[in-house]
Amino acid sequence: MNLIEELYSTDERDLFIDYIKAGKSSLKDLLEESDSPRFAANKYSKEAFYSLIDKYSNLPDHPEDPSAGLQTITSDLFVGVPRWKSPRLLYNVGTAVNEAAAAAYALGLEENVYNINDGLAGNTLVAEHAVVNIVSQLAGISTKPYGIFTFGGTATNLYGMKLGLKKALPDSSHNGVEENVRVFVTEDAHFSHNAAADWLGIGTKRVVTIRAQQDRTSDLSDLEKQLRSALAEGSKLGTIIINGGTTYDHAIDDIAAVAELRDRLVEEFNLPYKPHIHVDAVIGWSWLFFKNYDWRGNPLELEANVLEKIRRQYERIKEIHRADSWGIDFHKGIGGCPIACSLVVINNFEDAMLLSRKASSGVDIHQLAAEYSFASPVDYTLETSRASGAPLAALTALHTLGSFGYQRNLANLIDQTTYMRERLMARGHLQTTNDQSWGFVTAIRLVPSDLQVVTSSEEFADSSQTMREKSDLITDYTKKFFTWDYETRMKEGRGPEYSYSSGYATTPSGAKLGIIKLYPVSPYFDQSYAEQVVDTIVKQQAVFDSKMWAKK
Repeated sequence: MNLIEELYSTDERDLFIDYIKAGKSSLKDLLEESDSPRFAANKYSKEAFYSLIDKYSNLPDHPEDPSAGLQTITSDLFVGVPRWKSPRLLYNVGTAVNEAAAAAYALGLEENVYNINDGLAGNTLVAEHAVVNIVSQLAGISTKPYGIFTFGGTATNLYGMKLGLKKALPDSSHNGVEENVRVFVTEDAHFSHNAAADWLGIGTKRVVTIRAQQDRTSDLSDLEKQLRSALAEGSKLGTIIINGGTTYDHAIDDIAAVAELRDRLVEEFNLPYKPHIHVDAVIGWSWLFFKNYDWRGNPLELEANVLEKIRRQYERIKEIHRADSWGIDFHKGIGGCPIACSLVVINNFEDAMLLSRKASSGVDIHQLAAEYSFASPVDYTLETSRASGAPLAALTALHTLGSFGYQRNLANLIDQTTYMRERLMARGHLQTTNDQSWGFVTAIRLVPSDLQVVTSSEEFADSSQTMREKSDLITDYTKKFFTWDYETRMKEGRGPEYSYSSGYATTPSGAKLGIIKLYPVSPYFDQSYAEQVVDTIVKQQAVFDSKMWAKK
């Protein structure tokens, strides 16, 4: 067998496993410690990055040894890659991947399964349907749901917005988008909401923002005002996208109240359509696993304050059956799956029919011989080619972890986050900006030692110029601290790693708040690591104050 034939071998020697082992061996060589937050963080640099582009941009004339080549590529290109399983990585909302789910994903890739129709996917299409049924049961959906795995959380919002267009403008597939359509998003909406309006031809100028309250949930009185204003001027109401677990606070809106408001306005204005409600729940869906939790028996033996946070958050997300569609990211938080593994759930199949290529736009998919398929999701999907790996991984994760496994992982993150926040407030000269959050992300703003700590509540209650100046000073200090800590410690892979965001919220004084995000996602994150984070920040702030800030 020559080298080229070996790459496509189907004999008893399992080369796929051999290659995986070769790559894994190289990854181990890149680790300084078993809990390192990144592979070879101290070797990662802008100069090395561009040097590697030059190194790999020349196509060889002859085949290279696969194992040796794979080891070299892995050794070079995995430098700087974050390790979501590490309890020292609090960088953002990724996920620690379930090994069984990763294996299922990889098998789908190796066999190159296309989730287009049953002829190209066989029984792997079962995974998509089964996952939709599982999450719909958790959500208490009584109608016939439909779901589509897609290319990311951005796409779940894109689908939700498209469904709203089809309801408000039934002929938009043929005639395009009318100028008088409006879509509504929350103040803390992910940037993908505006991106979806751009890509769908709605335009970002037609996106209306719903004001946030201090706890970062949407102000429903403002939503009603905005909806009435749009209707009064003769606009069509496209999708209303509401919070189902925001990035910075895990805030979940009152879904039932939004649905009731929508229904009331439909009747009052005698609308010939029902505006579509989509919940951006790509993070917040995780609390659905507590549907059947024994709150009194408390089998996870959670502290009362932690249990209450989880219960309140579940009470909010359980109303998601009142919406029309919602998104899930299995590649975030406790989802446990490789990226991209996103699912848009449409609560009623009748709505999904609005996406049908044949029914809505008359597109003929004859190239796919649809008449010979009994299952053909491609009729509803934006994508034609979709990999089978995502639904296979999600189904495997759900079955290998079960409700208890997901409950345990989520509860642990909230438990340790609660402890970490309390310790930070007790030891640090700082504010926890999202102290009202019931989730597992902590937003902090460090305060200069010569300035009395200004609480988040005070910042949001005071619109004066004096408060604006204090808030701006705290943001400037926090950003400078983070930059210094990154350059002198995190860049070398020492201790815990976290990240910075420049636009957490804008206060009544007009100050734009910059924050440090502490985002644990590892199932190994325990009290010792939470204490390590606190200890690092407190000690580093003291060093920064004496060596850097005092000399400013």
